[in-house]
Amino acid sequence: MVSGAVLVALGLYGVRLVWRGFSTANQPSYLETIVARTARNLSIPRTARMEANPWQATDEILKEARETYIDRCAVCHGPDGSGQTQVGNNLYPKVPDLRSPRTQRLTDGEIRYIIRNGVRLTGMPGWAKPHDEQCDDSWKLVLFIRSLGLPSKEQRREQVSTASSARYVGSQSCEKCHAQIYEHWRKTPMANVVRDPREHPDAIIPDLSTNTIAKFTKDDIALVYGSVWKQRYFTKRGDDYFPEPAQWDITGHVWRKYFVAKGTDWWEPLYPPDNMQRPTGPTCDGCHSVDYNIHTKQVAEWNVGCEKCHGPGSAHVEHPSRTNILNPARMDYVQASDTCIQCHSQGRPPVSPIEGKYYDWPVGYHVGLGLQDFWQLEEHTLGETTFTHFPDGTAHKNRMQGNDFVQSVMYRRGVTCFSCHDTHGTENYAQLRKPADQLCRDCHGPLSLNGPRTGTLEEHTHHKKDSAGSSCIACHMPKIATTIADVKVRSHTFAFITPAMTDKYKIPNPCTTCHTDKATAWATEELRRWPERSAWRVD
Repeated sequence: MVSGAVLVALGLYGVRLVWRGFSTANQPSYLETIVARTARNLSIPRTARMEANPWQATDEILKEARETYIDRCAVCHGPDGSGQTQVGNNLYPKVPDLRSPRTQRLTDGEIRYIIRNGVRLTGMPGWAKPHDEQCDDSWKLVLFIRSLGLPSKEQRREQVSTASSARYVGSQSCEKCHAQIYEHWRKTPMANVVRDPREHPDAIIPDLSTNTIAKFTKDDIALVYGSVWKQRYFTKRGDDYFPEPAQWDITGHVWRKYFVAKGTDWWEPLYPPDNMQRPTGPTCDGCHSVDYNIHTKQVAEWNVGCEKCHGPGSAHVEHPSRTNILNPARMDYVQASDTCIQCHSQGRPPVSPIEGKYYDWPVGYHVGLGLQDFWQLEEHTLGETTFTHFPDGTAHKNRMQGNDFVQSVMYRRGVTCFSCHDTHGTENYAQLRKPADQLCRDCHGPLSLNGPRTGTLEEHTHHKKDSAGSSCIACHMPKIATTIADVKVRSHTFAFITPAMTDKYKIPNPCTTCHTDKATAWATEELRRWPERSAWRVD
């Protein structure tokens, strides 16, 4: 009787399976999921299951493992381990969420065995190296996967409670446990945005005596802002800082006037046309410090310190735990990127003024909250050229990486700012995790799922390998956003701007920006000859 019922149930299940079809886009049934997971777990030898990880999760090892993960695993599992990728959603069975308790409950040995040997009848390959019994890479990957684990409800409550009760203690408090990260970070532009020339005699880059625009002396300078493209000088009056009317163009090695002119920033008409009546607290200091207090006009720390991205750290310093500090790497892609977008974007608070003042930064926001509740990105009307945008919505000026990025396919696919940048510091330009083109090719190698659709890079770019025209960022991240005078920074929409768009909308394109002796008509005709390019995409 029982066996007959089982046969009938299996028959009905088979009919249902055939009726549904065999599309890999379908979600596996509960029964299939249980059977597949049980079969996978039973196939792992007990000796492998009980193996102990010989490595500890240090900052350096997690950084190394992250690189391996992005190279091998992210195409299916996603940068955050969620599995919400084009490949992951179309495999059968589905790619598991590496952050989930179900995955995190596996032993280190079980996870390592799966990494090395793969899982039959799924898309999971085995990554074991021939004749390599130890394979440190797989053990280190296990540690990285552990770091992706989502906090439980109780841990989330503790994080929220800690964020509201903890105190800011300064970046130097982090050095004891995170010495290597701290040592890298303290050399970055983030850590040196604001400097006091009395504490740092080398902070002032130019010879002040060469300034013929508006004379001021070292004694007039309370704080120095900037060290990459431009440097500005702030004097202190009472509790406020005010910008001197001259700035140093670091690239051009020349003094330039500094005054926010009429018809530029949104807040300009709301302040008198006088630098000494435009305090930096409302216009600048919230982004160049940790916890700027709009009432006391005091900061917890000048510069973009550890707690700008991780929240107040007193509880974590006293009792280090994952549950009493915030980490953007364990947040969803929106909150994660908001950590950077809070300052790397043009916008305004949704309600202005705030206590009678107009702020050009998201007052009240801190990491872990929803930035959209505190900050509204600068609006744009398609077809209009404004102080901030080209007609298609691409950034016209600096500090708009966030405005660009949220429009991109990369953002919609869950890529975050720190998928490419490491704000803790690297040896690469712009704190990139790797040299730019190498970083791009990790996900966009020839014939990859993410393109390009050609067998070689040369076929895609129609330029010689390693030439300027064969650089990914030359075409997909052109320098078209103004930071000062004729100094430009790179676009972050990653879209290719065609010569036809230059003709229609006056947006600089990478072809004639490089081939300065050629016209847009020439560039358009050249693109039309590229066989893998759709004519509809050229115009």
